[in-house]
Amino acid sequence: MRTVIVHYHIYKNSGTSFEQVLDASFGDRHERFDGPYPFFTIDQDRLDQIITRRADAVAFSSHQTLLPVPTSLDYHVLAATFLRHPILRLGSIYRFKRGAADGTVTAQLATRHDFAGWVEASFEIRNELTHVSNPQTRYLAGVYGRHAIVREEHSQLRYDLATARRNLAQVEMLGRTESFDADLRRFVGIAASHGLTLRIPEETRFNVTEEPAGSVEDRVEALLAQLPPALRSRLLKANAQDLTLYADATRLIEG
Repeated sequence: MRTVIVHYHIYKNSGTSFEQVLDASFGDRHERFDGPYPFFTIDQDRLDQIITRRADAVAFSSHQTLLPVPTSLDYHVLAATFLRHPILRLGSIYRFKRGAADGTVTAQLATRHDFAGWVEASFEIRNELTHVSNPQTRYLAGVYGRHAIVREEHSQLRYDLATARRNLAQVEMLGRTESFDADLRRFVGIAASHGLTLRIPEETRFNVTEEPAGSVEDRVEALLAQLPPALRSRLLKANAQDLTLYADATRLIEG
């Protein structure tokens, strides 16, 4: 059976860097695709059509495909995705959007405010709330053919965490942005077990907003220290599901 890598590219989670690895490994047999609008979703049936019609392709990358993987009698999907500590991910979005000048509300708020002000403003705008409350759980909590179900409670978003955890457990190539190089080296053996050769280029870091320094815990604390106590508590509570998934990913990877 044909095996293909499907890279579920979560925004600001090392996806561009991993795409460079797929380019180095498979060249034009690596397909990147997204719909014309950022709010589009490519469901499992559409992904199945893409994989089937691009019979020569080995790897596929998209921001708009969602787990679980499509089912087929003709191919096996080797899912790949990276999670990121939710607080560090927020810091990356903030830095990126401050320099983006892309006309989005997110960029306008990031330009106007310091990190604390941006977080607080994002809590008050419904469409921006998705950035600051469990966004990775939203991405992972879908079911076949449908988006994740969601409930808003006190300006916080809650998703089906059990479904997100099941989907996460099915990702064979699971990595973390904070351990990108080490997790990438582990992917080489996983790919080889499926008859695929993954080549790691000399340069693997692309679209990076800062050079990390210090431990994950220290970097998280440096961001949280910029927030007043009430806002700090609110942000952590609003990302409890994402924190659970990040801990799950670490446990799945490190055993």
